[in-house]
Amino acid sequence: MTHNITEQLITMAFLVVGIMVVPLLLIFLDFWAGIRKARARKERIRSDKMKRTVQKVARYYNAILAMVLMDAVQIAGFVFLHIFNHWTLFTFPLFTLIAVLFIAAIEIKSICEPASEKERREVADVAELAKQIA
Repeated sequence: MTHNITEQLITMAFLVVGIMVVPLLLIFLDFWAGIRKARARKERIRSDKMKRTVQKVARYYNAILAMVLMDAVQIAGFVFLHIFNHWTLFTFPLFTLIAVLFIAAIEIKSICEPASEKERREVADVAELAKQIA
């Protein structure tokens, strides 16, 4: 019985590591797409945009690690119930997966967004800022 739980926990640990690599890959692809879009608009590549990417990684992984902790508590509770009460319950890093899927959707949308749409949104942001200053 304990051997089976150990195998499941090891499998889940590998699954969580795999799930946690996905946002990093998508952020890299978004960064690469951003560089291509900037070159298409003949813009200079600036370090402040690169700093925003680092801040994005930190924000995303803060949220993901919070979900990993929630999953750890959930899974520990299920393992406890299984060992001591012989209940078989759902043990899967669901919260982590949901967080990563949400982040993946955001990044994929950003990657697929055409350069002209991004430029139009930036102009609208500048116009909104000008209104607020006025």
